[in-house]
Amino acid sequence: MMRHVTRLFSPSSTEPAMIQQKVLWIDGVGSYAMCDSDEITIGQSFPGNDVDLGIRGDLSRRALALRRAGEDHLVQPFQNVRLDGIPLERAAVLRDGSILSLGNRVDLRYRRPTQLSGTARLDLLPPHRWQPLLTAALLLGESCVLGPDSNSHVVCPDWTGKVVLFRHQGGWMCRISSFNNLTVAGKPTSAPFLLVPGQRVQCDEFSMTLG
Repeated sequence: MMRHVTRLFSPSSTEPAMIQQKVLWIDGVGSYAMCDSDEITIGQSFPGNDVDLGIRGDLSRRALALRRAGEDHLVQPFQNVRLDGIPLERAAVLRDGSILSLGNRVDLRYRRPTQLSGTARLDLLPPHRWQPLLTAALLLGESCVLGPDSNSHVVCPDWTGKVVLFRHQGGWMCRISSFNNLTVAGKPTSAPFLLVPGQRVQCDEFSMTLG
């Protein structure tokens, strides 16, 4: 049964300029938008639109918003949106595996692989694409796990260990296990360390950059 909540949230009358999300680039795995604010707006991608995540597809300028509510996420529709096939008229709580259908053609899958973290992953189903091109968007809670297991937020099938990103004083720290010869910006480093945009993180099994 779909659980609704009565509190609604709507676009601000003084809409901010479009926010450029940070992107985590993991070689051989993909590129992931790092969405760490409490509310994320999604809509059609075109110059000057002020949504946080843009999609190349047949949908409204502002299609919906996702808002954090404790460990959960609420979806608020601004256009014709269905949650698991049921039309939405008010805000509703998302569950792992939920499908959001925007208009008639654009589908998003909400994944929350572990209940131990408030982080979720948002996949755009084919044939549509994020703009700029992304593998998925990460709706970040307090921590995010990258690793080979299916309960990782970003599944990296060829890795033997895990990387955990966690919030610290407004930034993101990186904790790494079971990897050798770790360097950051070409310098030997021990974990945990601050993930700094533009600095390449590399070891024997992987390399990644926060852009």
